[in-house]
This record gives sequence, C-alpha cells and structure tokens, in this order.
Amino acid sequence: MRKFLKSFLTIKSRKGFRGDSLVSITEKAAIELQNILKKENRKGCGLRIFTAGFGCSGPQYGLALEEKAADEDKVTESNGVKIFLDENMDALLSGAEIDYIETEYGSGFVINNPNAASDGCGSSCGGCD
Repeated sequence: MRKFLKSFLTIKSRKGFRGDSLVSITEKAAIELQNILKKENRKGCGLRIFTAGFGCSGPQYGLALEEKAADEDKVTESNGVKIFLDENMDALLSGAEIDYIETEYGSGFVINNPNAASDGCGSSCGGCD
C-alpha cells in the first residue's frame, strides 16, 4: 500500500524550464524527502509520481513513497532520490522539476512542469462554457 506524502502538492507551468533528466528534484526537495524517509523509517524508498485525476487545466498529480519500481515504470534519479513514473507519463512530465516550498500558508512539494497548461480552464471538462 502506498504511503502518501502529507504535504501539499501543486503543479505550476514554467515555460522554457527544462531539467537535465526526465524529472528532476531540487536539492531542497531532496533533503526534505530524505528527512521524511528517515522519520518514517523508510530508508531506500523512492518517490512515485502518479496521475490523481483530471481537471480543467489538465492532469493532477500525486506523490507517494515507493519501495521499488514496477516492471513498466520509467526510473530516473536526481539529487540521490529515485523517481518512479508510469511509462505513459514521460510526455506529460518531461523536463519537470520537483521543489519544496515554505510560505506563510504552509509548506510542501511543488512540481514545476513546463508542459502544464498555463491558462486556467481548458476544454477538458466543459464546465466553463
């Protein structure tokens, strides 16, 4: 069973941003994730990114701790963190970067995705017509 991360997750569009790998993780996010793994006694686990649903601006993603990759997963590593993706997600997240932010409203992981829709409502839900 997957252990979901308890921090908030947002997806941001950053046109022109490209990481060196399929998906990368900043040093700050990697340190925070390593702290979570240590606290949860889950050393050696990686980070799974999965599709959690679809909304007006496209797919919504979730993060979970994962012990090992499934046979069909694409696996990348960034800043010492293994990242697991379903094989069909590489086009959606190519060049994305996972970061950890702290604001007056809370803290959590954010995915800066150059492929995300930058305007609010697309045609995927039809609810804004």
